[in-house]
Amino acid sequence: MALEGVQMIIGRAIMDPEFREQLKTDPDSVFATRNITPEEAEALKAMDWDSLEPASRDLDERVSRMALDMDTCK
Repeated sequence: MALEGVQMIIGRAIMDPEFREQLKTDPDSVFATRNITPEEAEALKAMDWDSLEPASRDLDERVSRMALDMDTCK
């Protein structure tokens, strides 16, 4: 199992809306350049990539707040 490859895809999908869209519209092109098994590719194809949107927004907000907090500490 190439768990690291799966983790990288999911992590990038959370952070990158364009990549998430590519996973929905052309997943085979994403998987072709990654170290994942055919079974993992099928599991990833079955994912609801839209369900990552709330996590993505939440993470963006948290990172933005952290950046603001760091700026005010200078």
